[in-house]
Amino acid sequence: MKKYFCFKNTLILISFFTVLSGSIAISNARGDEAGFDPNSVVFVTNRDSSDITIIDMNTDTIMDRIACGDWGNPHMACPTDDGKYLVTTCTQGNYASIIDLQTKEVAKVRLGIMPEHFCVSTDNKHAFIGNMGGGSVSVLDIGNKKVSATIPGFFEPHGLVCTLDGSKVYVSNMGAHEVSIIDAETFNIIKRIETGSADVLAMVNQLDMSNKLSEIVGAANPTFTIDGLYAYVADGDSNQVAVIDTSNDEIITTIPVGDEPWRAYASPDGTKMVVPNNGDQTISVIDVKKNKVTATFPGDEDMTGVNFVNDGKKAYVISRGESSLRVMDLQKMKELKRIKLPEGSSPETASTTPDGKKVYLAASQRNSVYVFDADTDKYKEIPNVGVSPWAVTIIGGANYCH
Repeated sequence: MKKYFCFKNTLILISFFTVLSGSIAISNARGDEAGFDPNSVVFVTNRDSSDITIIDMNTDTIMDRIACGDWGNPHMACPTDDGKYLVTTCTQGNYASIIDLQTKEVAKVRLGIMPEHFCVSTDNKHAFIGNMGGGSVSVLDIGNKKVSATIPGFFEPHGLVCTLDGSKVYVSNMGAHEVSIIDAETFNIIKRIETGSADVLAMVNQLDMSNKLSEIVGAANPTFTIDGLYAYVADGDSNQVAVIDTSNDEIITTIPVGDEPWRAYASPDGTKMVVPNNGDQTISVIDVKKNKVTATFPGDEDMTGVNFVNDGKKAYVISRGESSLRVMDLQKMKELKRIKLPEGSSPETASTTPDGKKVYLAASQRNSVYVFDADTDKYKEIPNVGVSPWAVTIIGGANYCH
């Protein structure tokens, strides 16, 4: 399931930008002058309006918008844990926007080709950004607003996760059956782990990798257990999930799941991984202690995410293809209901609030965000958040992108 887009080169004249040591500073973005508490808001990334909408979690109303720069096409955003900055990757513009959440000043820093997903280091100093079209990872110095290093040697680097101790970064390669591991201090690749099954790897070894990347559905995202001891990596072509011991970066087992698994999602109680399989439209539930699939549920077309509520007792599985959500009881292991959204909403990804009581879901074709009550499963719509809202994020919340 490829989640990126290619755009024609566009020449833009921006005489009002000021160039500052490799970055471009944009004077105050549009929006009101009032400040906000970064810990009480939802950040919505709007691709086609190239901006970030800020929603008040207490009132579920729009309180501000911050422009990322013309023709940026931002893909995702992530705040630093201290609430000082918000970083977003602008895929079409090939740059990152670093937003100072106190002053709302935006700095643009040039990256590689088609930057999409990234993670912020545990010390909040760096963002490790995968350049999907360039086969590289940019190490962004957030405070100094510059690129510290560009690391080559990846194949469509799609998902990036920092280990809990901050020493390593796991990078999944969508265009290969591989996880690459970066030393977070030296910015070098220190190990490569093959996640594909033996027959799939044998087939890939016979391909000309220079022109076959688009035919490979490899590793989309590494997902750590809550304690950070293991990483679960779904491999699309292999129909399996590899389990990696993060202490020695070795695969300890592989778990067969459905066809073309997208990625694993960890329940907040640490007991389960939920894996949407887009090939056969099923949902696999893995018992983390046993490393076995203990339940398989029916799914829907083009599933893009899983959100847990009520301390992991319940999960919402999002289907972009059918504009719906499957609601699963993970204690009794049964489906509770299927929620149908307005036709053509195209739900993308969602974020669960830190208290687990609400879920905010971006709907790109409706230009809205849906807010779900975790107890009742009822939802309300926040309209006109921006053009093509793609991702949402909350400080301290359960966040992801696709």
